Amino acid sequence: MLTPYRGILALPGARAFTAWGLVARIQMGLTGLATFLLVQIEYGRYETAGLVVAAIAVSSSIVSPQVGRLVDAYGQSRVLRIGYAIAIVGRVALVAAALTHQPLWVLLVLTPLFAAGGTQSTHTRARWTHIVPDKDALNTAFSLESALEEVLFVAGPALATILATQVASWLPSAIAVVSLAIGGYGFLALRATEPPARRADARRHQAGREASTALVVDGTLERIGLPPKPRARRRIRGALRGHLLVTTPALIVTTVIFGTQGAMFASVDAATVAFAEELGMKDRAGLVLAVWAVGSLVGGLAYGSRVWSRTLASRLLWGVSVTGIGAVSFGFAPSLGVLAALMFLTGLAIAPTMAVGDGVTHALVPRTRLTEGMTWTRTGMDIGIAAGAWLAGAVIDRHGSAGGFLVTACAGVAGVLIAVAAWRYLRAKRAYEETITRDKDVLVPA
Repeated sequence: MLTPYRGILALPGARAFTAWGLVARIQMGLTGLATFLLVQIEYGRYETAGLVVAAIAVSSSIVSPQVGRLVDAYGQSRVLRIGYAIAIVGRVALVAAALTHQPLWVLLVLTPLFAAGGTQSTHTRARWTHIVPDKDALNTAFSLESALEEVLFVAGPALATILATQVASWLPSAIAVVSLAIGGYGFLALRATEPPARRADARRHQAGREASTALVVDGTLERIGLPPKPRARRRIRGALRGHLLVTTPALIVTTVIFGTQGAMFASVDAATVAFAEELGMKDRAGLVLAVWAVGSLVGGLAYGSRVWSRTLASRLLWGVSVTGIGAVSFGFAPSLGVLAALMFLTGLAIAPTMAVGDGVTHALVPRTRLTEGMTWTRTGMDIGIAAGAWLAGAVIDRHGSAGGFLVTACAGVAGVLIAVAAWRYLRAKRAYEETITRDKDVLVPA
């Protein structure tokens, strides 16, 4: 099962940027729950904590796509070395404000700074897209990334809960800051695997070079669904001309689906903490959430180890359906043990669903705008996290954990309904096609 993973990790520079990117993403597994617990412990209200997490997510949904566009245009190193610094300052300032019990508006004002570093997941995936030679290897790479991120979500919630409740409320947030600082700048130091900036490509073309430096080796892209009938192109005019959500409407579907998944993730975090507190075992909430991430890790590794014949549209429908059914079941769990078992089974579909969503995005957008395209799906997830965190926090304060799990169930069902409604549309979409060559072909070792 691990042979495909060994092959892609043997590519020049792959292990280095994967390792440093993973360090930079430790904060992903910590930030949400760490911030939630920090504010909840210091201010004593779930609703206040949910509101701050929601503000972080909303800010990310607005700022991150713009950062992604700048990264595509000017390159990762040039943009992110400044973005990471702003994000680190913002995180430190929010911790200080919470510990000194500043008014809520102060915390909310600081939250947009979190997004200045963009979405680390998309930066790492852009490097994979730059170096892998074909769609099957890229499918394996996306699955590896989703699985590795689940490792962070195994350790992150458990670590955040234990440290925040048993040691200090600010400690998980401090670890998140350190991981971004060390991992982020270590990642940027690896210039050999950095995707070329779009504006640099334009200058090369103007100089008369025939070889394109687009982000994939060849034009063989995985088809989203069935071949469509040919149709004439329509030109988009006006202020939004050229915007990805206008030129690629199918991207809106995947962004909204990611949004339902984000609402499910955020609400289940809050509901699980509340459920464990009602049982007098709040410090075990992180362990239950870690079991969910273990299931996702196993599912992600299994998914990426084989070649799939079903279309991306069908795989997306199956994945969202499984997570939706699991989300409904959480509210019926009588104990933390049963909840953990249900989360493990549901988790088996999480990483594969995220990997399929990345595959759909890769097939939809031009290679030179891939970071921006993938950032939009994460933007959808951030908006979902914002809505889920705020709504779950407000409902939990009034109705306990049962209300929180109801929010989770509604998010899961919404995802299923959207995936079912959009399935035929996505099946009819055709992959973005372009003729692409590079100065040097990158081959996967046997």
